[in-house]
Parts: sequence; C-alpha cells; structure tokens
Amino acid sequence: MRALEYTEILQREDKTASLYTDSRMTLASLKNRNIHITLIEEIRRKLTEMGKTNWKINFSWVKVHVRIQGNELPDTIAKEAATNLDIKESYKEVPKSVVISELGEISAERTQREWSQITKGEITK
Repeated sequence: MRALEYTEILQREDKTASLYTDSRMTLASLKNRNIHITLIEEIRRKLTEMGKTNWKINFSWVKVHVRIQGNELPDTIAKEAATNLDIKESYKEVPKSVVISELGEISAERTQREWSQITKGEITK
C-alpha cells in the first residue's frame, strides 16, 4: 500500500510503475475477487483510483533473500516488529472470515454446554 502511495506522488509523465513483492499470497489475493481482506481491498481501491488518473501498475513476484536491492529491508523491519514485545498490537479491522469462524466456535461450545446440562429428555438425549 505504501509503495502505491509513494508511486502516486511521483511527478512523472510516464505513469507506469512496476512493484515487486516476495509474497505470492498477496499477488494471488489481489487477483482473487472473492478475497475481502481489508488491506487487499484498500490496495484494490487505490489501484482503481490511480487508474482513473492513467496510472498503470504492474506487480511482479521476486524470490525471497536473493539480495535484490530494497527487498531485504522490509523483511528485517517486519522481523524486528514481530519480535519486539514493547510494540503494542493494533488491529484496524478483523477479516469477516475470522469473525464468522470465531462465532461458530463460540456457538458450538455454548450449544454443547447447554446440551450437557439438560436433564429433561434423557432417553432422547
């Protein structure tokens, strides 16, 4: 997302840019319109917005850890953030699929607990 925002502010006549990522999952998610993860949706909106001003963005996949300039720094920063216990976790939004899954688990646990406590209808039970 940040790469798109940075690209958008560039004052270039040629409004074509290539963005590289080592995340195949991100590229696949961008292509799959059935995936509605918040960040993926934001990237799609940004791409649509940039397309209206004649930007053409090409995404490409690169291998991890093959000393491509600019590819190692984000990995290092992400690793530092993941292992730093002083950073407070912050989630802007939770994907709908996670909410549905957790509600399903809570519902199943509640149903099982209630079923276990019922004393009437022991034969049917």
